[in-house]
Amino acid sequence: MKKVIKRIVNIVIDIIVVLILAVSVLIVTLSLTSKSSGVPNIFGVAPLSVQTGSMEDTLNPGDLIFSEVTNDPSYEYKKGDIVTFSIDLNGEQSLNTHRIIEVIKDKDITYYRTQGDNNPTPDDELQTSSTIVAKYTGTKIGGVGNILSFIRTQLGFFLCVLLPMIIFFVYEAIRVVLNIIAYNKEKALDQAKLAVDSAELTEEQKKRAIEEYLASIGENQDKAENEPEVQTPADGNSSAENSD
Repeated sequence: MKKVIKRIVNIVIDIIVVLILAVSVLIVTLSLTSKSSGVPNIFGVAPLSVQTGSMEDTLNPGDLIFSEVTNDPSYEYKKGDIVTFSIDLNGEQSLNTHRIIEVIKDKDITYYRTQGDNNPTPDDELQTSSTIVAKYTGTKIGGVGNILSFIRTQLGFFLCVLLPMIIFFVYEAIRVVLNIIAYNKEKALDQAKLAVDSAELTEEQKKRAIEEYLASIGENQDKAENEPEVQTPADGNSSAENSD
């Protein structure tokens, strides 16, 4: 029964480790692609977290939406598309997702006027194909965006990824040590049985001999651990010279 429980615990731990590794790879990939394409993505699909209510009720705060990466100057959008573009928010660049409400063509340049579904007025700045980085695909998962946003913070990455990995490695180290101890005990027992079996002794004498052999091994280990260090003459001379 104990072996079955131990096996189940090990399987659960292995599954958790695989999930943690998957999340780690996801976070690293999103960070790298964000620098190269302007929006975090995996194979051209950008998972984005909705932070505000400007697009309610189409997109709600906390939603995880999936957008197609379209940061191509030649890409053409149409009225009604929900697009993501970069804006300056308090001196920092941030991604904003709004709907295109008007397409404006001026000579060879196409401008797009955007507005949040829940906003009373359009956005101040017009966007172009060069400033728009992604287009909403229509797929979203409610509430999951907050989790992704938290994991991407330093605290979230530590609590959800680094800390579980540290605990796992400590657990694995302890498990290895226990396995080595168990292996050594089993090996010592086998050697004792082999030595006893080769001798002409009664069953009671064999049992007593095995117990005494195992006890002597334990005493030798304790004696080795508690034995004081012996100072050699060279060490003594060195100490004397240092004291002068």
